[in-house]
Amino acid sequence: MRLLIVLLIVCSILRVPAALARPLDRVEVVQLTSSAGGVRLSGLMRLPTGKGPFAAAVLLSERGTDEHNPLSPDNQLLTTIADRLVGQGVIVLRLHERGNGGSGGSASTTTLAERAADAIAALNYLRTQPQVDVTRLGMIGHGEGANVALLAASQPLAPTFVIAVAAAGLTGRELLANQPVMYGKVLGTDTLEAHQQHGYRLAETAAQTEAASLRAHGSNSAQVQTYLDQQHLRLKAQQRRDQEARVKHQRAMLEIVRQTPDNAQAQAILSNMLRQRYPAIASADVQASVQTLTTPAYRSYLSFDPLLTLPQVHCPVLLLQGDNDPEVNATANLSLLKKGLRDNPRITELRLPGLNHALQITKEIASFEAPLSPEAMDNIYGWLKNQK
Repeated sequence: MRLLIVLLIVCSILRVPAALARPLDRVEVVQLTSSAGGVRLSGLMRLPTGKGPFAAAVLLSERGTDEHNPLSPDNQLLTTIADRLVGQGVIVLRLHERGNGGSGGSASTTTLAERAADAIAALNYLRTQPQVDVTRLGMIGHGEGANVALLAASQPLAPTFVIAVAAAGLTGRELLANQPVMYGKVLGTDTLEAHQQHGYRLAETAAQTEAASLRAHGSNSAQVQTYLDQQHLRLKAQQRRDQEARVKHQRAMLEIVRQTPDNAQAQAILSNMLRQRYPAIASADVQASVQTLTTPAYRSYLSFDPLLTLPQVHCPVLLLQGDNDPEVNATANLSLLKKGLRDNPRITELRLPGLNHALQITKEIASFEAPLSPEAMDNIYGWLKNQK
């Protein structure tokens, strides 16, 4: 009991989620320096009981993960992965993004290349630890963190394995343009898209109500099913038109960012575009959105093309994707990732049905309520256990 109380106090001081501090784990705060700009970085290393040597992995988060909220879906995913691996005898070092968790620098100015340099610095730190088996030393990334892991694996002193959860195969510009709402994490509840979703649900309910009425007035099963099929096709066509309009609008905004290097000018144009599409949008939301869209990190991501460096990745790679991921479409992105990695014979693809971006059991965008998939955790550990 005394040990648990001490760990909870340490977690409070260091802003470490209490779920990470378990009496059976050894927890160490790690400080290291990145070769990219000499930025001082922080991480949290969890070690299994025993002497080792142990396999080890650097955990890399999705950009923008709220590290101060242990209940956020992205945090829950990485924490659950860490719990499972540490419990099975794997050292886990979670590297905090720049500007978070005690790391220096700023996330808004950090490019993917700099994040890859940071990840390699964390990997090199683990190489110096006597408990680590350097022949089983890899990276596990989620979302942009997965692309950071793959980018690091294309460089010298690469990891011996990569587990890429929801990695992008599309260019940064195309991935963002095709997301449900590319600025949604800044904008919050998007009234236009929320209104459209409400309209879809009303249409489905109205179709079921009318089908019941048709049955009550003597229509046979075939007639009722024909009506329902027609309504379904109409709804799908409307959803497709709405999606095409959203992607067109988002692509146009990204093109403004790409072609307008002056931030003030770009933000003025983007503000007008947002207000035209969302007339009721609050001024604070407009300002927050356009500032995010014009940060150095965002501008850098627009030119990112994963396919340029994937041919240099030679270590074993697990590509893990939820089939209901609205943020990183499994079909489009896995196809491109496998194309880029086609010369690597040690690629495993796992496409899991019913899971979203954070490997939760839902087709919706990641939420606090949806449960994580135990099958996905089994797949991650099972694959890693087979890497020799």
